[in-house]
Amino acid sequence: MDWTCAFCGEHKLLGDSHVLPAFVYRWLRSRSGTGHIRHSENPNRRVQDGLKLHWLCDDCEGHFSRYETAFATKVFHPWHSGQYRIAYEGWLLKFCVSVSWRVLKYARGNNRNAPYSDEQRELMDRAEAHWRAFLKDEVPHPAQFEQHLLIFDTIDATGISNLPTNFNRFMTGAVTLDIVGSERSVMTFAKLGRFMIFGIIQNGPNQWDGTKIHVKHGLLKPDKFTVPAGLLDLFREKAQNAAAAMSKISPAQRVKIGKHVSENLDAFARSDQFASILADAAMFGEDAVLWKDEP
Repeated sequence: MDWTCAFCGEHKLLGDSHVLPAFVYRWLRSRSGTGHIRHSENPNRRVQDGLKLHWLCDDCEGHFSRYETAFATKVFHPWHSGQYRIAYEGWLLKFCVSVSWRVLKYARGNNRNAPYSDEQRELMDRAEAHWRAFLKDEVPHPAQFEQHLLIFDTIDATGISNLPTNFNRFMTGAVTLDIVGSERSVMTFAKLGRFMIFGIIQNGPNQWDGTKIHVKHGLLKPDKFTVPAGLLDLFREKAQNAAAAMSKISPAQRVKIGKHVSENLDAFARSDQFASILADAAMFGEDAVLWKDEP
């Protein structure tokens, strides 16, 4: 067994480390109204936690945890409580980089046959090394490997066509990660419910405006922003994949879900998940949020 820490490279006792922060999965359980979560890989099995790997030593885990705690207590939970103007300091960029570093490390290692160009592979190596150096305070900023943060809320009307009928449920509630892009761009993508972190590896021709996380301080607030047009296709694809996975929930599991909801109806009606269901029903019709039996 390899006892080399994935971050510091030292030979130490390793623990089970979350690829995406643990607080997100605690929030996901609480927002569900049922107290359980399901992974798209096996939606018929209820789980209590997210992906963990035998990855980091205690020192590096503690290093990352400081930024996770700051983000959870100063941004994530306050925003969900209705606080929509939040000043931040250097800890936010550290948090975003720590997430992007983990996504790159994990997703690249599990997608070795992806059709990246030689330039893109070299840039991934450089991004991983630079993000690591920034987290160790060896360089002052992420340089070209910027971090961009999007925060999404429910919508009940839009002029955009061909959106999946689970769009609000996916955009406000899903937790996922990937390396995404095209022949001319590559970035890490981490979705923590409403919060989406993009770590730029190869910046394509499209522009970002109003989303970059600054080194020392800034302000998070609802505002106009510009992002690459291809992100909408990304969101469509990911939402469709999530809907396809959830459609595979068995009749027996659907009965269990319905029973739990009916026994906890007041809690479910107050839940964040129910709000996203209502938003999808308003935008796509009630049929969009009802279980459908396979033909």
